[in-house]
Amino acid sequence: MVPMSGTPDPVVRPEPGALPSGAPSGTPSGILSGAEMPRDPSMPEPVLSDDPEGLLGAGALRPVSPRLIPARYVGGLIGSVIWVLLIIGAIVSASLSGMWWIAALGLIPLLILLQALLLTPRRVRAIGYLDAEEDLTIASGIMFRAVHTIPYGRVQSVKIDEGPVDRRYGLAKLTVSTANGASTVVLPGLEKAEAERLRALLTARGIENMAAL
Repeated sequence: MVPMSGTPDPVVRPEPGALPSGAPSGTPSGILSGAEMPRDPSMPEPVLSDDPEGLLGAGALRPVSPRLIPARYVGGLIGSVIWVLLIIGAIVSASLSGMWWIAALGLIPLLILLQALLLTPRRVRAIGYLDAEEDLTIASGIMFRAVHTIPYGRVQSVKIDEGPVDRRYGLAKLTVSTANGASTVVLPGLEKAEAERLRALLTARGIENMAAL
């Protein structure tokens, strides 16, 4: 038995910033790791990138209907026929005149036709939209990327258009005009029900924002 002393042992307090006994050397006591830190509500939301792959591939935007791809092929059928006729005309003119350099002129419509056929699917997949709490974001384009963010309070008018080809594939086109006619943004390739939903949403949110002013 150890006899009890009348004087208690002095309490040793750790220095500020010192690690307690047994704590890992890389993590200060009382500080959460990055994975455990709660998100500060005052921090801004992540900003959408304007890169086609990063924007659509990450699921940040909703893609339009894939039926827009065949619809664009059908809609551009007359133009494709014209380009083919120009190519044939250049080849026939070169063979009849003996001046084969004329055939080189057919390369221009050939390149235009090929890029339309090959890049149409990629261009359609690059179109996306997002109806957030306070604004509508519409993105399109591959090389020349355009991302439009339209606050609901600035929406002046919303229009739905359906051409013959659009009706054939069950699609509609949404046209949004901002206040004072400053800009007009077109969102093609929407399902009819989705186009109606967006028009109703934009109209209701626009009225709510105007009433709050």
